[in-house]
Amino acid sequence: MTSMLGVVLTAVFLAAVAPAPAAPERLHPCGHEATGTARLHTGPATARPSLGLLRAGDDLTVLRASGDWYRVRLDRRSRSGLRADTEGWTAQRHVRPRDCPRPNG
Repeated sequence: MTSMLGVVLTAVFLAAVAPAPAAPERLHPCGHEATGTARLHTGPATARPSLGLLRAGDDLTVLRASGDWYRVRLDRRSRSGLRADTEGWTAQRHVRPRDCPRPNG
């Protein structure tokens, strides 16, 4: 029970001192996508548990950055089967901005 209390207190502390997340639309107006196969983690480190895999072309919303990591949310079901709205962390090198469609004219 004591270790659970420590985990909760640590999470509360980290949430209190974390910088305010950037608005997702500020990071890129047309969204982001995965560049290839990459693990989606529960935290910004490879040592954190994996939630599953991202695949090339998976649609992502970048919620915030921490060092070389992005907290992302899947915009729709991933090609590997992760549900839409799943949130997790992946290395920035596995994410790129989507090309914005050109206006007709």
